[in-house]
Amino acid sequence: MRGLGLVEAFAAGPDWLVPVAAAVTQLGDAWFLYLGLTLLYWFGNRRLAVNPRHVGTTLLAIALAALAVTTALKSLLAVPRPLGAGSATVPTWLPDLLGAAYLNAATGTGFGFPSGHAIAATMVYGGLATFLDVWSRRVRWLAAGVVVAAVSLSRIVLGVHYLVDVLAGIVVGLVALAVLHRIARSGFRPRPDRVFFTSAILGVLALVVAFLAGHDGEVLEAAIAAGGAFGGYLVWRLRGAETAAVGPAGALFGAAIVGALFLGAYGITLVGLPVVFGVVPDTTRYRLLAVLPLSFLAVALVVAWPTVVGRLGRPSVAGVPEEN
Repeated sequence: MRGLGLVEAFAAGPDWLVPVAAAVTQLGDAWFLYLGLTLLYWFGNRRLAVNPRHVGTTLLAIALAALAVTTALKSLLAVPRPLGAGSATVPTWLPDLLGAAYLNAATGTGFGFPSGHAIAATMVYGGLATFLDVWSRRVRWLAAGVVVAAVSLSRIVLGVHYLVDVLAGIVVGLVALAVLHRIARSGFRPRPDRVFFTSAILGVLALVVAFLAGHDGEVLEAAIAAGGAFGGYLVWRLRGAETAAVGPAGALFGAAIVGALFLGAYGITLVGLPVVFGVVPDTTRYRLLAVLPLSFLAVALVVAWPTVVGRLGRPSVAGVPEEN
């Protein structure tokens, strides 16, 4: 009933369909969205938005809110994914080195309703259409709709969600985005601190819901949302917008540090803590104590990075100052 037979129909499709869907679905994956929004915040200029730094941080906060909303609803409803969602066949033409990455992209674990990819894609790409100034508003929303539809369809093709899951995800994403847009509005530029604070509260609520339900994986994902949102809120409140531009060298160095922090947080969520000399047991409690500061530092560093490179003042890192 949830899928109207679409999952089974796509499973009988041509062999190339699943690899294409695995590539398309990355447009709604956490790593792609966080990286893209980080670069938008660091490199965005007035050709994209009147207040690019405010817009970039607001969208990053919206992405964290999407994670919190997804985690809370999945943990609360606890609806399973389609049968076989956790398995996939690696194409024979794919190099062995990429096999693990392909399986991660083509499979799904945890609960299935609503679709987290559909929620995140709707909120982030809808947020881009809402807050950016490039092109016309109609064209921006048309482009966002195409991407959201492609990501949502890819989840069905991969067999990790039913049609109802992605449709519900789109509806939830639109409602959440509308609420956050109202919270963010303040004159001619958005207020990232308001959205970060709202995302942090949503993350804490999601953590409580997941904890009470006994869903350890969702507890840790909620911790990423809460920790990251609090980190972004604190730095923005302390520093606000920084006009220093982040050049290519600075972006590469900053992305490496932020990426390591995010990989650490998500790695602990997925595979657990390494046992350090037998002292730190791999339990949800200790994972939570590690995930919270890692996600806090990751988002805090993203928001603070223009200030960092501005203080360094090295031409090879800071680049040319952004126009005010």
